[in-house]
Amino acid sequence: MEPARALPLLCPDDWRIVEAYAQCYRTDKPAAGVLRSAEKGRWWEKLFRPTAGEPRPGGEQSSLVIELITPDRWQRFRDGVLVAEGVNSLGLVPLVHIQNAAVPFEYAGTSDVEPLIPLQDELNTRLSDRANRIALQSFKMYLGKGIEHFNDLPVAPGRMWMTDNQDAEVQEFGGDADCPSESLHIQDVREAMDKISGVSPIAAGAIKNRIGRLTSAAALRVTLISLLARTDKKRTTYGLDLARMIELALAWLDRAGLFHTDPGERQIELHWPSPLPENQLEKLQEAEAKARLGVPKEVVLKELGY
Repeated sequence: MEPARALPLLCPDDWRIVEAYAQCYRTDKPAAGVLRSAEKGRWWEKLFRPTAGEPRPGGEQSSLVIELITPDRWQRFRDGVLVAEGVNSLGLVPLVHIQNAAVPFEYAGTSDVEPLIPLQDELNTRLSDRANRIALQSFKMYLGKGIEHFNDLPVAPGRMWMTDNQDAEVQEFGGDADCPSESLHIQDVREAMDKISGVSPIAAGAIKNRIGRLTSAAALRVTLISLLARTDKKRTTYGLDLARMIELALAWLDRAGLFHTDPGERQIELHWPSPLPENQLEKLQEAEAKARLGVPKEVVLKELGY
């Protein structure tokens, strides 16, 4: 679904309460007499109807369709005219709002990429300046003094000049000289982007210096601590919303009479795998030690994934 098609209608007193949810899209306008019959039928018949991109018999012009869902009812408007409506059997708006990064008193939240845009613009500018300088100054120039016919014989591999003038000389200038301040500035900008994004160069595969032998999980955690913290935060945010989505889907199937469940059976528990490579032998030795200390066997097997 494109972002421009979705429109949540929030409560004017509390932005956390969604009073209604609307979807806007365009579809081919059906011919006369087809509109009423097209809106009727059971819910599974709607899955096989032509979509907005498919041709319809007698449809030449497009029409704007707005589907409005409230906790009590759902309504479909075509070009501002109500063409279908019904009761919302779920009893609430089937919407799960997932914020990428929560911001107090804001519905949309914030983005992980937005703080990086100024730094990326600065990095692009400096790299573009360097590329232009290399393109314009990559070739060196030579100035010959006291050498006859120096202009007639261009500089080339194996070219030699001979003169009896003791004051003759060839001066070399131009070319792409080293600029330490520019290189240091580019490096600082890249390090600032790594700190803000939380993704270290090691995680991205850019390993330039020796970092030691990272053979243990503890060493990897210390090296990638910022990325692991961001991953845990994302798992917490998206995990709760994903469980809510599944709970709403099961509740709707129960209302439709297709798959009966109790409210307690719709509770979802997510188990995320470890982002770090794990040594299975170490995990088994740890589980064996926990069993000797008296940890229940069911708990030990659950931690092992069985």
